[in-house]
Amino acid sequence: MTELKVLILDDNNLTARAIANVAEFIGLSAKVTSDFQSFLNILNEWQPQYLIVDLIMPDMDGVEVLGELGKMQVEAQLIITSGAGQQLLHAAARSAGAHGLNVLGILPKPFNPKAFRDLINAESNNTADNTFGRQLRAENQINTLTVTELEQAIDARDIYLVYQPKVSCISGALTGFEALARWHHPEKGFISPEKFIPLAEQHNLIDRLTLQVFEQALPFLNQLQDADTVQGIQSRGLLLSVNISAASLKNLYLFKQIELLCKSNNVKPDQLILELTETAAMDDPVMSLDILTRLRLRGFRLSIDDFGTGFSSMLALVRMPFSEVKVDKTFVMTSGDSRESRLVIKAIIELAHSLNMQVAAEGIEDNEALELLRNMGCDQAQGYFIGRPMLADAFIEWSKQSSEHIDSHRIKHLHGLGLLDSEPEQRYDRLTKLCTRLFNVDISLISLIDENRQWIKSSQGFSQRQTERSIAFCNQTISQEEIFIVPDTLLDEQYVNNIMVTSAPYVRFYAGCPIRAKSGAKLGALCLKHSEPREFSIKDKLLLKQLTEMVEEEIDYNPFLDEDKLTGLLNREAFERRAQKLITIFAPHQIPITMFYFDLNNYKRIIEAHGISAGDEALIHFSRLLLETFTDTELVARLVDDEFVVLCICELKGTPLETLAEAVKQHNSSVSPHLNIQYTVGTACSQSMSNVDLQSLYMYADSDLYDHKSP
Repeated sequence: MTELKVLILDDNNLTARAIANVAEFIGLSAKVTSDFQSFLNILNEWQPQYLIVDLIMPDMDGVEVLGELGKMQVEAQLIITSGAGQQLLHAAARSAGAHGLNVLGILPKPFNPKAFRDLINAESNNTADNTFGRQLRAENQINTLTVTELEQAIDARDIYLVYQPKVSCISGALTGFEALARWHHPEKGFISPEKFIPLAEQHNLIDRLTLQVFEQALPFLNQLQDADTVQGIQSRGLLLSVNISAASLKNLYLFKQIELLCKSNNVKPDQLILELTETAAMDDPVMSLDILTRLRLRGFRLSIDDFGTGFSSMLALVRMPFSEVKVDKTFVMTSGDSRESRLVIKAIIELAHSLNMQVAAEGIEDNEALELLRNMGCDQAQGYFIGRPMLADAFIEWSKQSSEHIDSHRIKHLHGLGLLDSEPEQRYDRLTKLCTRLFNVDISLISLIDENRQWIKSSQGFSQRQTERSIAFCNQTISQEEIFIVPDTLLDEQYVNNIMVTSAPYVRFYAGCPIRAKSGAKLGALCLKHSEPREFSIKDKLLLKQLTEMVEEEIDYNPFLDEDKLTGLLNREAFERRAQKLITIFAPHQIPITMFYFDLNNYKRIIEAHGISAGDEALIHFSRLLLETFTDTELVARLVDDEFVVLCICELKGTPLETLAEAVKQHNSSVSPHLNIQYTVGTACSQSMSNVDLQSLYMYADSDLYDHKSP
C-alpha cells in the first residue's frame, strides 16, 4: 500500500507538531519545517501527497509560497491554515486555485483536530477504490495526452455524455440537466475534461466536439419528452444546458447546425441553455454582444457560467442578453463558513432578479448550502447533493425516483391542509370569478392534484368537482416552475386527443400557474380554459401569477387572526393587507377599483335603547346582507364598530347599491322596528383618481359618505 505523506510549513513549532501528531494518528507520515527553502527541498525529495501551509511566515508570506508552488506545478493536495481570519483564508484559497494548485481545504486557527481529519477523510473517500498513488500515476499518463489521440477519439465518437440534474430550489422538482463530455481512454483510463477540452480548444477541435455533444444530448432530451417512452417523469419544459467554448462563439455556422439538430429532434431552441464563462463573454464585448443577441433572437437561452470569478465590468455584463446567471461553485462551497461568499451570492441573486434573469447555483454538496440558497431566493440548484453526473439510463432512473419522492411529499402536504372534499368557499369563488372576468375565458378553476384525481376547490364555467388526474391539464402545470400555456390544444401532441378537448367543454386554450404551499410543495394550479385558441401576453402571465399568489394567501388564511369574531367578515388588518395587494396588482393595469364605505346610522341608538345584544344582531344581519349582495366582490370587511367596507375590482355589473337597498328594505319589514337597519354609503373609484392607493380610496369614500349623511 502506498505511504501517504504530509509536509507541514509553519513557523509555530508547537502548532506544526500538533498537526503532525494528528496526521500520524490517522496513518500519515508527517514532516515539519519552518523554513521555505527546507520545505522545497523536502517537497522535491520526499514527494508528499499533502501540503499544509501557514499563510503568515517570517521570511516569506504564504501567498508568495503559493505562487512558487504554482510555478512548480505541484500536484499535491493543499491545505491552507492561518489565524488571520476566514475571509483572508478563502481569498488565499481562490488565489491558489487560480495558480493551478489542488486546494483540499482551509483550516482557520485555532482548529479542532477533527476538522483536519475530516478534510483528509473526505479526500480519501472521493478517491473511492483507487489509492492515491494510482491516481497520481494515472494523472501522469494523462499529462502525456496527444492531440492525435483526441482527434482519433472524436473521429471514433468515443466521447460520451453524462447528465447532471438541475432542480428547483423551492420544490426540488427537476427543471433540466447539464450535458457534460466524458472520455475513457482504452489505455490511460478516465481523462478529465479539464485536460482534453483545453487541448481541443488549442488545436481547433472544439467545434467538432461541441457538435457531437449536441448530437447526443438533443436525442436524449427528445426521448425524455416522449411520454410513451419514459414513464413517470414530468419532462415537458425541461431545459438542456451545454457549455460553449469562447473559441466557438465566432462560429455562426456551428449554431446553424445546432438549430438544424434541434429541428430534427423536435426540440425548440428555447429549451437549450448555452453556457459561457464570464471571461469568455467579455473577451471581445462588442463582438460578444452582437453574437449573443443573434443567438437570443433565434430563441436560445444564454447563461453566464462561473459568474463572480472574472474581473469583467459588471455594467458590461448586464448589457448582454443573458437569461441566466450561474453562481460559481467556489462561493457556494464556502458559503457555510464564509460571510464574504454569502454576500457575493446574495448580491448576484439580487442583481440577476432585478434584470429578470434566473439564477442557478452549482457545487451544492449539502443540505445547508441548499437551504441557504433557497432562503436567498436562488432559482435552480445543481451539485453532488442533488445528483452526480450520470449516464442516460441512470439519469432516467434518478429522475423517476426523485419525481415519486416529491409527489409523495406534495400529496402528504396537501392532505394535511383539509382542502380536499371541502365545501365551496366564497373567498376562493371570488378569485375564480375575477379570473373569468379579467381574462374573458369560459372556465377558471382552482385545481388541487391528489394522488389519482384532480379536486376542484373552486370553479366558474365547469360543474364537475373532480376528474381523473391523468386527464387534468393542471397535472402538467405542477411539474412546471412557471406558468404552463397551451395556446391551441389541437396543435399540441400531448393534448390533441385529451377527452377535455375532444368532448365538452372542448378546451382549445389553457393557461395555469402552480399553487404552492409555504414549504414550496405544489398543491395544484389556478387555471384558465377557453373554447378558442389564443395567445397569452407577458402582461397576462404577470397578472395570472399575481392572482395565484392571492390564492396562496387564502390557503394560508387563519380565521383566528383574520376574521371579525362577531360577523365572520374580514377584520381591518386582514382587509387592509389584502386590499394593498389588490391595488398593487390592478392599479398599474388601469383596472377599475371601487370602494364602498358603509356606516350604520342607528347602531348607537339600538344599543342605547335595547342593549349590546340587539346591536350585535343588527351588525350580523347587515354583514349577511352585504355578502349576499356583493357575491362577485373581492373583499368585504368590518372595519370597526358600525363601519363596513367593500372593495370591488372591475366595472360592476348591475346596481349593487340598489340591490342592497332593496334587501335592507325587505329585512326591515320582517323585524321589529327597533331593529331596523339604517345606513349611509360613500363611494370612491380609482378611475377618478390620479394616484391610486388605499389611503386615497378611504379618504374619497369617507368624504362621499359624509356628503350623503342627513344633516
